[in-house]
Amino acid sequence: MPKVSPKARRLYVRVPVWANALGGVLLVTQLITGISLATASTRTPVAVPVQQRETPIPATPVPADVETTPEPTPEPTPSPSPTLEVDRIPEGTVVRLKKYSGTPSPVIGEVRDRKARLRYAELGEPWKPAKGQPEGLFSDGRYSTRQTFVTEEYGPDLDNEWFADIDAQRLWSDLDGGDSPYDAAVAMLDYKQENNFPRGTKGKDVASQRVPNGWLVAREMRMPPSELGRKARLELAVAVAVETGADRPSVIWITIPETHKRLWPDVSTVVSSLRVLR
Repeated sequence: MPKVSPKARRLYVRVPVWANALGGVLLVTQLITGISLATASTRTPVAVPVQQRETPIPATPVPADVETTPEPTPEPTPSPSPTLEVDRIPEGTVVRLKKYSGTPSPVIGEVRDRKARLRYAELGEPWKPAKGQPEGLFSDGRYSTRQTFVTEEYGPDLDNEWFADIDAQRLWSDLDGGDSPYDAAVAMLDYKQENNFPRGTKGKDVASQRVPNGWLVAREMRMPPSELGRKARLELAVAVAVETGADRPSVIWITIPETHKRLWPDVSTVVSSLRVLR
């Protein structure tokens, strides 16, 4: 170890003992502090997890009752009505109404229908008196004036009836009257054949001719056999469309079954008397 020089030894002697002791304490303290710092600097840093606050996620509100618009149920496409079986006389072709044999009914007066704007012969027995359409909820057709009578009763209890009719009416708005009285007369015949006669009825036009202010079409309605025992199998049906100055023509509808074909001359009686009511 190195030696201390005399001068240094003299300085050392002059220093009081308490100072030396204090210096030693300070020295030891500095040494301990230096060692601690050196040790801390050589340690591997350890990451201390810091607890982070979670950002709250807003809850999605659940609706109590969500009203949804229901999809409309598609309506079934209506089945087209079966094609009518008709042997037609084309428009413009004239086939005159034949003169039927038989005993015509007597003429007892004149029907004056202001709704249809028509006047024509009123027939006697067996025809009932001409009457207008009943007022109220009960209706037996879409006519303005009717003459009729029962031609037969049939069925197990005779609770079914067949009629002869003479009806006057304005052409109904739900029928396509076309562009001519011929079209209007055919529209009425087609409607009646499809809706007022048994399914399977076949039509054959037997007359098509001009009349004053209009056109006449006559059709034989050939009906299938009746399960209830109806005797009538063929019916003479006539539609006469007349231009009256209204927005739609008026139509006289005459129908008489073959069971009463002796009255088929009544068709000519009514048609020849038909006039526009002024």
